[in-house]
Amino acid sequence: MRYRLQTGSFAWLIHRLTGISLTLYIFLHLYVLSALRDPAHYEALMKTMRTPLVRLLDAGLLGLVIGHGFNGFRLTLIDMGISTKLQKPLFWVAFVVGALLFILGALPITGVIQ
Repeated sequence: MRYRLQTGSFAWLIHRLTGISLTLYIFLHLYVLSALRDPAHYEALMKTMRTPLVRLLDAGLLGLVIGHGFNGFRLTLIDMGISTKLQKPLFWVAFVVGALLFILGALPITGVIQ
C-alpha cells in the first residue's frame, strides 16, 4: 500500500509548520523587545533590523501569517459543516488569494515599491 500526499495532508502540514514558525518568532520578538532597556544595544539592534536580510525575513513573516490565517479560515469553514468535497477548491482559493496578498504586501516591505 502506497500513501499519496493529498491536498488535505499538504494543508495540514503547512498549517503545522507555519504555526510552529510563528511561535518561534514570538520568542525572537520578545528578545528584541527586551533590548528596549539598553539604548546602546537597542541602536545596534535597530541598525541590524534595517539590513536587506531582515527585510526579507519580514516578508517571510508576512507569508507565514497569511498562510496560517487563510488555512485556519479554511479549516474553520470545514469544521462548521462545509462539505469536505470543497476542501481542495478551498485550499486553492486560499492559496491564490494568499499569494496575491503576499506579493502586494512583500513589495513595500522589501523596498521594491516605496
